[in-house]
Amino acid sequence: MIEHIWTVLCSRAIVDADSNNLSLINVIEQININDEPKPDGFIPIPFEVISYWSRIEVDKLASGQVRITLISPSGKPINTNEVPLDLKKFQRERQRVFYPGIPASEPGRYVFHIELRDESEHQWHEVAKVPLTIIFTPPQVNK
Repeated sequence: MIEHIWTVLCSRAIVDADSNNLSLINVIEQININDEPKPDGFIPIPFEVISYWSRIEVDKLASGQVRITLISPSGKPINTNEVPLDLKKFQRERQRVFYPGIPASEPGRYVFHIELRDESEHQWHEVAKVPLTIIFTPPQVNK
């Protein structure tokens, strides 16, 4: 069995070559845009979704699939990524999923749904929801 420890959005992450420790740079909770929302809007701000996973039973090898689905404030799925999770060689794993930006056509609370499907299961299980607030502030028109 696999346990989800945490998931964070950040601008980038750095892995220390000596200690293998991870530094998260600019954890992202909110994005402020000085413009109007656009129907086909895309905010070109690169970021990573980083998750930390562990085997529940140290002596039992495990693997599975992780699915990350971005849901808009109106409840529509925007995109989905599936990535393999292999905990056969190591007890823990960090996953880094890079995004070149975010499709955003409306203001509000976007949510990354993190789901796990263990290799022995057929169903997905939601293990986390990570919110991201996007605020649009239209430019002021001087009269």
